[in-house]
Amino acid sequence: PAKASEKTPAEDDGILLENKLPRWHELLQCWCLDFGGRVKQASVKNMQLVGKDDPDEIILQFGKVEQDVFTMDFKPKYLSPKQAFSVCLSSFDSKLSCF
Repeated sequence: PAKASEKTPAEDDGILLENKLPRWHELLQCWCLDFGGRVKQASVKNMQLVGKDDPDEIILQFGKVEQDVFTMDFKPKYLSPKQAFSVCLSSFDSKLSCF
């Protein structure tokens, strides 16, 4: 993990992330991502972000566990907790103050 005095690649030079491409699941007949059992419910907010150079290394994943409960996993080598949380928070409605 990055120490408080060390910068993550995203803070230093920047890092380009993209959505991991889903795979077709023959049995379910749908596009799926493998969250390793961490995500329990389907949601448009579920996401896995990977680096452009390595589509197999998941740098951030975010997904729904139950109603109004989400989980976030990230690699501190690439993102700080604040950066990871900010990305996940951005998946919610942009009008958060309009409840």
